[in-house]
Formats: sequence, C-alpha cells, structure tokens
Amino acid sequence: MHFSSILAIALSITAAAASPIKPRAGGPAFVPIPASCTITNPLPRAASSSSCGNGTVNGYAPSQAFINSSAVYSFYLGEPDYEPLSTRWEGCLEQCHGLSGCVSAFLGYNVPTPKGYYGTAGGVLEVACFMFDRYATPNDFVAAPKGQYVNETAGNIYCPS
Repeated sequence: MHFSSILAIALSITAAAASPIKPRAGGPAFVPIPASCTITNPLPRAASSSSCGNGTVNGYAPSQAFINSSAVYSFYLGEPDYEPLSTRWEGCLEQCHGLSGCVSAFLGYNVPTPKGYYGTAGGVLEVACFMFDRYATPNDFVAAPKGQYVNETAGNIYCPS
C-alpha cells in the first residue's frame, strides 16, 4: 500500500471521528429542543440528582411492559462509545423530539441487545437509546442485573402547545 493511500485512510478516519453525530439511516431526525420545553428525569432517585433530565443513576432498566406498550423507536451502538455521555444523551432526546408522538427517552450503557437483534442471540452489552410515546414514571423502571444499565438517564419532554 502506498504512503498516500495510508495517509488518506488515516485522514478519513480522523475526520469521521471528529464529525458531529449524524442521523442513522431510517432513524428520526435530530430536532433541537426549544428553550421553552422542560425535560424532567423520571428515573427513581433521579429527582434529587437533577431536575433538568441530565442526571444519571445506575441499575434501572425500562420494564418490559413499558417497552412493549410504549416504545416507538430504539437503537444500539457498540461500546466503547467515544462520544461524551452528554452529547449522546442530547442526540437521544433530539431524535425523540424529531419523532412524531415521542415524548420520553431513555439512554443507558451496558444494555444487552435483544434476542434476534440483527439475527444474533442477543445479550451483547451496548449503548442504547429507547424512545416512548408516553411520559415515563418511576414505576416504569425495574432493577437491572448488576453491571447492566449503567450511567442511564431518562427524560420526559414537556413543550408548551
């Protein structure tokens, strides 16, 4: 391989790593949340850590009942994740805001992929963003297995009509 080819590959990798988060094919658009909207974190114990929806806690997962009844979109990203948590969370919220009917989102790390995900047995721990068509409450979350669902945050997006 020529030096110029290696340099071109290295520069394209660097440019891709430095670029802002881009929408996934078929995913909801990133729509900035207006300052007039309020984000509240419905995770248990989150109210004491943050009222703006950006506080994280460990050990809570959306219940299967909540996912089954209210999930409208989700995505998984391999770990390690090189985006800062705050950037990843902003993207998760903005994609929810860009999806018609989505009013709450959840972001977590070390979230197991579901069985059948891209034809796999599932269980691979990845970064996950779940989006829901109803506001979440603390009762929508359950204790997660140790080591799973870490640095998670959730947010209900309330915007004036």
